[in-house]
Amino acid sequence: MTRAWMLPPALAALVACGAPSPPAAVDWMTQCEEDLGLTAAECETARGFRLPEALPPSRGNRFADDPGAARLGHRIFFDPEIGRTDASCATCHQPAYAFAQDAAVAEILPGRPGLRNVPSLLTTARNDGFWLWDGAADSLWSQPLFAIENPIEMDGSRLALAQRMASPTYRADYEAVFGPLPDVSDPTRFPRAGAPGDVSWDGMNAADQDLVNGIAANVGKALEAYLRRIQSGPSRMDRYLDGERDALDAEEREGFARFVETCASCHYGPMLTDDTFHRSQMEMVDRGRATGVMTLLANPFNAFGPYSDPPSDTVREPLPLPNFATTADEMSFRTPTMRNVTLTAPYTHHGGRTLDDILTVPAPLYREGDEVVITAFLEALVGAPPPAEWSGPPMP
Repeated sequence: MTRAWMLPPALAALVACGAPSPPAAVDWMTQCEEDLGLTAAECETARGFRLPEALPPSRGNRFADDPGAARLGHRIFFDPEIGRTDASCATCHQPAYAFAQDAAVAEILPGRPGLRNVPSLLTTARNDGFWLWDGAADSLWSQPLFAIENPIEMDGSRLALAQRMASPTYRADYEAVFGPLPDVSDPTRFPRAGAPGDVSWDGMNAADQDLVNGIAANVGKALEAYLRRIQSGPSRMDRYLDGERDALDAEEREGFARFVETCASCHYGPMLTDDTFHRSQMEMVDRGRATGVMTLLANPFNAFGPYSDPPSDTVREPLPLPNFATTADEMSFRTPTMRNVTLTAPYTHHGGRTLDDILTVPAPLYREGDEVVITAFLEALVGAPPPAEWSGPPMP
C-alpha cells in the first residue's frame, strides 16, 4: 500500500488547485439523500467531516504562527546534529512518505527498533487533544522533545540542545524569535550534555535547569511552527461536501455511505477520529495510555507547566490533566485520523497491519464487498499537499 508522497507534477497541480467550489444549487441534505441514501442524522454526521480552512489555534505556544519560528523549526527538523545518532526529525518523518515512514517501526540504531509505528505529520496540527499514540504529550510543541531525548531515536539531551542553539549555526535565528539566549558557555554550570536522570543534569541548580528547559521548550515551539506549515489541505471528499458532486465517483460515494454507517462511531468530525483512546485487541507488551498518562503528569513541558504560554484569544485552553492511569488505559491507543490514510501504510500503533487487514476484519455491520468501496472512498481522503518550499530541507 506504500506510495510516495511526491505526486506527479500534473496531479499535484490538480490536487493543489482543488479549492472548494462555490456551493451548488442543490443543498447538502438533498445531495446526501440522493447520492448516498443516508438518513438525515447520518447526513449531518457526514457534513461534519468537512475540513475547516484554517488550522485551530495552538495550545501553549504563542510563536506557533510566527514566520521566523517556522523557518527556525524548518532548519531544526532537518538537522542531523540535534542528537547523537546522526538522525533528524526527517529521518523518521520522511517527506516522500507523507512525513511518515514506510516501515512498521523506525530503526535508527541497528538492533534497536522503535516500539511504535511512525505517524504522519500531515494532520498533526489539527489534533484536538493529545499527541503520540499513548497521549503522553498534550501539545504539539512538547511532542518533538520526546524524540530528541529518546536514546533509540535521536539520543540527544536538553543540555546539548541548549549548546546547539547557542552555537553560531543557530544563535542569530533563535534570538530573532525568542530574544537573547542565556549564557550557557560555562561548562561547570552548564555541562555539554545531560537530561533528568543524568548526573550532569541532576547536579545543576534549579535556576540553571530552568534556563535550559526554557530553551528546550522554545525549540519545541519552533518545531510546531514549522509543522503547522506542512499540513495537508482539502481532499476530494471536502470538495464533494461543498457541492461538487462529481468530485466522487459512484463507487466512492457508495464507500462514503458505508463508511458513515460502519466506521463513524470512532472516525468522525473533520479529522475522522474521536481523538480518544481505545483498547488494542492485539497481544502486546506495550501498555499504551497507562504509561502515557504517567509520563504526561511528570512532564514539565505539559500544557499546565511553566513553559507553556498562557492561553489567549489565539491559543487553545489546555485540557484537564488526568489524575492517574486507570485500568481502562491499559493497552489503549489513540484513534488515528483517516485523512491521507492510503499514503501512510503500514497501520496501527505497532505498524503490523495493512489496509486490507483492517478492512477485512469481520464486523457485524459489514456487508460483502464493503471493503472494496470503503477503500475506494479512503482514496478520496488524500488532501492537497503542503507547499513545496516547506516539504524538503531548507535552502542553504
